[in-house]
Amino acid sequence: MEPLTQALLGASVARVAAPKLGRRALFWGAVVGMLPDLDVLLAPLHGGYGELLYHRGSTHSLWFGPVVGPALGWILWRWRDPKRETTLRDWVQVCILALFTHPLLDWFTPYGTQLLAPFSRMRFSLNGVGIVDPFYTGILAIGLLAPAGLGLARAAPRRIGFALALSSLYLVGGVGLNQLARSDVARVLEVAPAEVRVYPTLLQPLMRRVVARYEGRVWAGWHTTLALGCPFGEGFPEPAATPESLELESTWQGQLMRWFAMDDVVVHTTRLPSGGALVEMEDLRYSMPGQPAARSLWGVRARYDAEGRRVGEVERFRRAPAERTTIAVLGDLTLGRFARIGIEADRIAGCDGSSTANEPAVPPSGRHSSNE
Repeated sequence: MEPLTQALLGASVARVAAPKLGRRALFWGAVVGMLPDLDVLLAPLHGGYGELLYHRGSTHSLWFGPVVGPALGWILWRWRDPKRETTLRDWVQVCILALFTHPLLDWFTPYGTQLLAPFSRMRFSLNGVGIVDPFYTGILAIGLLAPAGLGLARAAPRRIGFALALSSLYLVGGVGLNQLARSDVARVLEVAPAEVRVYPTLLQPLMRRVVARYEGRVWAGWHTTLALGCPFGEGFPEPAATPESLELESTWQGQLMRWFAMDDVVVHTTRLPSGGALVEMEDLRYSMPGQPAARSLWGVRARYDAEGRRVGEVERFRRAPAERTTIAVLGDLTLGRFARIGIEADRIAGCDGSSTANEPAVPPSGRHSSNE
């Protein structure tokens, strides 16, 4: 998650673990809780691909806190308590827990966290909450600030502990909502649950990004808990491989993007008037309503001449959200008010904005009609 939330989590666990440190536990818990994200300083490496390769890497591994925490705790104890009025144990606990809970929180987001790095580069994700979730952040903030008029320095450990427990239940509930959405979409599309991937979106826990693959097709869109049985998106054939797309996938940039997206990519080949081609590999986990469901907010692309030779380097790209994507649009989508959005996409019969005639909600074998 973003630094503010990680700071609040670090401060909370430190205050509960080392109440005798008082305000020092809060301050240093917050600082240490943000330290793993210093790996973003490596983002400029490899032409900017360092952001994908190194963020949430070794500093987010499960070993990092237990190994680095004691040394960091000893340094802080020697530096911040020269009179030895506190114990080394308290400082070590603060550092270990603040560093250890950071990757655990990131594990619940869809971005993917390398919990075993550098021994394994596998990315782990529970897809419980978005990378920005004001509800989760708010629970931690209230736990720290709740004692009226007392301020952070005297925030009661018991009250903060309750906030930590409640926030943890919120994370687990997010995983449950993700599984609910996955089962609901699989039922509607009449496909095996294993063929459906669901990802949380920003700012709220109810709307989920959906990517389903079955029988050579892809169905991409959104699902909201407030309109069960009514996912909203569009289906399209899995793009056929071309010599150019295979060449892009063979590059280290293409392999990196597929690894980063945990294989949930789609590769589009667009023929150009010059006879060449533009090939774009897109991370389907991230999209916004108002743009084609088959497209993502970012990916990598390369251009090829008429003979299929790559022109220039493979480059990263970011796509701006559609102009129609506003808070109001996101609100309507979350509430299941699809008819108000006015986006061309598949709609399940009987759902908001679709036909209510006596027809099957989903065509046989999970085949949606689509705007192809």
